[in-house]
Amino acid sequence: MLLIRIWGPIKRQICIKSRQVHSSVRFHKEEDLSEHLKELVFSDLEYNKLTDHYFHIKQAHKCLIIQPFVKWGPKKLPISPEEQLSEAVALINTLQAWVVKDTVTVPLDTLDSKALFKSGSMDRIRDIVQESPDITAIFINSGFLKKSTVQILQENFRRPILDRYKIVMQILKTHASSKHAKLQVALAELYYVQRKSEQDLMFKTYSREILRFMFQQREQKIKDQIKILRNQRNLLRSKRQKMNYPVVAVVGYTNAGKTAIIKALTGEQKLTPKNQLFATLDVTVHEGLLPSGLNVLYIDTVGFISDIPTNLIECFVATLEDALLADVILHVEDVSSSSFDYKKKHVLDILLKLEKEAGAHNVLNKVISVGNKCDITGEAVRDDNLLQVSAKKGFGLKQLKQQLEEFILHVTGRQKITIKIPNGGDEIRWLYKNCTVLEEIPDQEDMQFIFAKVIITQASLQIFKHHFI
Repeated sequence: MLLIRIWGPIKRQICIKSRQVHSSVRFHKEEDLSEHLKELVFSDLEYNKLTDHYFHIKQAHKCLIIQPFVKWGPKKLPISPEEQLSEAVALINTLQAWVVKDTVTVPLDTLDSKALFKSGSMDRIRDIVQESPDITAIFINSGFLKKSTVQILQENFRRPILDRYKIVMQILKTHASSKHAKLQVALAELYYVQRKSEQDLMFKTYSREILRFMFQQREQKIKDQIKILRNQRNLLRSKRQKMNYPVVAVVGYTNAGKTAIIKALTGEQKLTPKNQLFATLDVTVHEGLLPSGLNVLYIDTVGFISDIPTNLIECFVATLEDALLADVILHVEDVSSSSFDYKKKHVLDILLKLEKEAGAHNVLNKVISVGNKCDITGEAVRDDNLLQVSAKKGFGLKQLKQQLEEFILHVTGRQKITIKIPNGGDEIRWLYKNCTVLEEIPDQEDMQFIFAKVIITQASLQIFKHHFI
């Protein structure tokens, strides 16, 4: 009965949508439209089958991690294979109950080979798997493996093959707790499934147009929900602006110590930094004080990571918007990393890519960098302008706060001035409400007046003059 009642509206909607999806789709017979309707009614069910097929990992695996790397040429990365392998181990260790059984690096001439590895490397890996029968999966630390490559590797090693994208998605799904984070992860998941489905014959009974329509409908639904939350985030941002607090967004490569830096700057004991990749997926805001007493808001953000398709980071644009539109961007860099320069460039490149989407301007002009983990590195970083600190040990934090304050005053147009005003009048109450009062000094020549030392924006100063001068 329900199908009969909604048939008319759905029929019209499907015809309209289908014309939008593909101009070649035509329904000449009522039976054709009926079949199309049946397929669309079950599209959610079929999509869930797709995601379950690609993402549902039923067990915590004991992994062999393989780090392929190009030995030379334009595709050789400036990050060492050892550093990449260390990051791959950290990814697996982030997943609860997963275990790294063994690791191996494999040099390649190219990453574009259908089988990925040459016969000698295949034999070497096969021997490792045979000698360790408790290995239950093989993690190839490469961004996105083609289906044909996965099939060849599974036939050779008789183990499930996992690529970097799939492992990262597994971590994101585990760490996403808020509605916003879950929606962003769902969007990233959709892009993965959409790409994989083009190679998969699982759903060959569906036409390309039907699949495209199913994906478009789901993408639009997710983006509409994200838009609602984005508008709510805009309202929160407007409220913060009315508070007139400077905003410092803390960004960096994942596990660089962003949360630890915020905890050290704010003294907020409830913050619990985790030694995990993608420990933070949601924007969190934390209030702190600068040396002058100026209130500042620190925004914690999702960490960046290399060798991940751009659309994965783009899914977090709504979250990173708070960072890109902040007054100051504090870039936390891990000076203990052997790939320090590579990670620095990667983060700055991502900020530039996202700049237009967030409607921001001159993002790099408001970036201030700080080198964290200086207590565990024996080598000096080659950047003399980089302030080195240790959030864990407390080194350099006083200098960082001072540097932040000077930078904030510069980029936000705030200034330190002294104003002579009546003692106990409306002027001092207004100043306390609308700016930062550093000190009140009695006028020794006339005790009816005081000298108020304040930090004030140019706009607030003009309002003060209008009211009182």
